[in-house]
Amino acid sequence: MTFIKHLIILYLLFSNMLFSCAQSTENHGSFSSPKAKWVMPSKLEEVSGLTWHSENTLACVNDEKGNIYLYNLEQKEVTKKINFGKDGDYEGITYKAPFFYVISSKGKLHIVNEKKEEVTKVQLPFTVDNDIEGLCFYDKSHLLVALKGKGGINGKKADYKAIYKVNMEDYNDISLAFTLPKGNKLSPSAVYFDDTKQLVYVLSHRSGQLFILNAASKEIIATHNLPRSVFPQPEGICISPSGRLFISTEKGDQISARILEF
Repeated sequence: MTFIKHLIILYLLFSNMLFSCAQSTENHGSFSSPKAKWVMPSKLEEVSGLTWHSENTLACVNDEKGNIYLYNLEQKEVTKKINFGKDGDYEGITYKAPFFYVISSKGKLHIVNEKKEEVTKVQLPFTVDNDIEGLCFYDKSHLLVALKGKGGINGKKADYKAIYKVNMEDYNDISLAFTLPKGNKLSPSAVYFDDTKQLVYVLSHRSGQLFILNAASKEIIATHNLPRSVFPQPEGICISPSGRLFISTEKGDQISARILEF
């Protein structure tokens, strides 16, 4: 009798996990049919990252320019440009008022004070061989950094694709947070942590996929294929405080870059 009770309890727990995982992705509908679409101006043809800024406003970076662009979703235009550095390869952006955090593919973090217009630069223990693509907040004192290139610290090889946790009180204090298996053109291009659902979203632009990981177990719980006709080059992802999911895709072989809502 006790054995049967254990089986019933395990079944209920497993069923609840499956329901929660399905619910977390179904809320955003099909990734082949966006709820809304915004065509980017030429200055954001290479939109490589985005983050929620404020009401109806996203902050975006172009991977070739040292500028942050505030894009208003209602007005459908860039309402402000913030210059923070020289031209370069900027791949990820995240924001917690009043600071923007922008990372380059070589691991240089630019911390931009929006109010004072001051910029602090920090070189993280990564190199060009790591080819960093994604950046987001993980908790109050840590960032997540997604590597497209080699998965080891300071450009060393690894048998996985890596996402590292970075201590914002000591930027040299980093640790491996999540991994994805190498192969099948898997190439992380953006990362986002949903703290309300404890889920980690990882875009892979070369394979055209979106992976969703359970933050506690670190396991992949869902994989979505992103059609090339909708996502020529998916490069950025974020979720608004109200649960609106946005994915940016660079121009690729299409006429313009876009931001899509799901």
